[in-house]
Amino acid sequence: MRSTSLRRQLALPYVLLVVFVSTAIALVSYRAGEDAVQELTQRVVTDMVDRIGNATERHLAGALTALNAVDPDPRMLPRPQPFDDSIPSLEPRLWMASGLFIDASNYVYFGGVDGRFIGVNRISRDLVELYLREPGAARRQVYAVAQTGDRSRVLRTDTYDPRSRPWYQAAAAQKRPVWSPVYNDFTSREPTITLAKPVYRGEGIFAGVLATDVTLKVLTDFMRGLTVSEHGAAFVMDADGYLIATSTQDIPFKTGGSVVERIHATDMLSPQLREATIQALAWRKGQQSGEHVPVKASVLSSGDTEIAAARLGHQYGLDWITVVSVPRGDFMGGVAHSIVQALLIGILCVAIALVLGLSLLDRVFRDLRQLTVAAKKVGSGEPLPLLNIRRHDEIGQLAMSFSEMEHNLRIDKLTAVFNRASLIAQIAILRRQLEHRSGERPSFALLFIDLDHFKAINDQYGHDAGDKVLVTVASRLRESVRVTDVVARYGGDEFVILLKGVTDAVDVMATEQKIREAVETPVPLAHGTAQVGASIGWALFPEDGEDVDALLRIADVRMFDTKKSRKAAHSQPSDV
Repeated sequence: MRSTSLRRQLALPYVLLVVFVSTAIALVSYRAGEDAVQELTQRVVTDMVDRIGNATERHLAGALTALNAVDPDPRMLPRPQPFDDSIPSLEPRLWMASGLFIDASNYVYFGGVDGRFIGVNRISRDLVELYLREPGAARRQVYAVAQTGDRSRVLRTDTYDPRSRPWYQAAAAQKRPVWSPVYNDFTSREPTITLAKPVYRGEGIFAGVLATDVTLKVLTDFMRGLTVSEHGAAFVMDADGYLIATSTQDIPFKTGGSVVERIHATDMLSPQLREATIQALAWRKGQQSGEHVPVKASVLSSGDTEIAAARLGHQYGLDWITVVSVPRGDFMGGVAHSIVQALLIGILCVAIALVLGLSLLDRVFRDLRQLTVAAKKVGSGEPLPLLNIRRHDEIGQLAMSFSEMEHNLRIDKLTAVFNRASLIAQIAILRRQLEHRSGERPSFALLFIDLDHFKAINDQYGHDAGDKVLVTVASRLRESVRVTDVVARYGGDEFVILLKGVTDAVDVMATEQKIREAVETPVPLAHGTAQVGASIGWALFPEDGEDVDALLRIADVRMFDTKKSRKAAHSQPSDV
């Protein structure tokens, strides 16, 4: 039959009309999309500010909790309790407090008014150091200990006097919990702040200062683990604009020797973040010094970036600011998607309005859409859907080519079941589908089947007979499982079955027995009958593995174990 040209079927006036209408709709959608993106970006930055604030406040609260574990807040007790500063009493309490938040406040210590000092520093889960200076002693001892009371291993001694330290003097002078400025920790070499709290014996007699060190590296690690957006960033700074932590690769602190040099946020590498710093500091300047306000977002004058800023640490005596900056361009991909949708809607509207003139064009595009979906499915490994295309032009020829290509790619030519590549692709598709179903536990099983004694059939009856056995076995395998399950020839005399929705080994074993009975039924040949055995191994997702290779490897190993057991059972002589 004479083929017709697709080019002749596309009339130029209708094409121009579709382009005009689609472009108009796209422009309107783009404007609406910009508004939606602005609202979305503001929501993202404010939510991220809230998340960072909560995490940071938990970090700060951990330090206060550690100190309260040694000297409880009087408001939490039924009656006041004097602080016991004896070494035997303090050591177990410090030991316990240092282990509450080991990643943040792993060093808790006490300095007494008489110069005594005791501190427990959990360097790691396997190494704990005890710092001890007895009342009246000239030097402080540092021990490596395994438990309270352990004094077996001395690491070093020094002339450390807590009363000369800034944290001690500040807490003693202000008579309330105080935070130190940021400094470089002598041991860890990491930026740190200290929370110090004065403690009292009975009748308000000053006993000394209880303190803990809080590393700021944890905050930077947490923020660098956040995904703000493709080009978005977040940071925490103090009220003067000096960095505390950041999600970027900017270093909040530089160290030189024992001195820590703090970096101002306006010195960050990104111009976007420098502008965000200026905006946030101006916003902070307009707040009252004692006021604790909720998250408040402000827009940059350039109009292409959203900024959110919030006060942080106010209830713990700190004046920090959380800042999140996100370019709206990071979310413009959704607008582009809306434009594509608008173009399709415009085409559909024109086709309906001009149904007589565009009926042929609509038919052409309908078939093209089918081929587009089919191409995506073939590209992703999914089976080709039924193409209801009855044409004799280029589109019809392309549809026929798709069907033939799909059959050649997916189906084993001898047995008419799926081939190995198709099996692996369908397993990958099933995993993606199950992972996107919220509330549903993804599960399936693989059965790896190897035919026993198949080589003997080829040797005795010839390869034609062997091929017939493979075809018969494949047919029996399809009949032994559900329609939704997948039977594939993995290679040679090996088959793999994908059982969908299977959650436990009991169901797998029941199916395994059914398959073995079907496979081991004799196969009639032209000159006699042949019988093969079935060695079967299985694997469950996700219990036995998270990827295809791991599941197939486990199923293969179990199949070989089964084959060995069957051979051993057949080789043992029968009891007489």
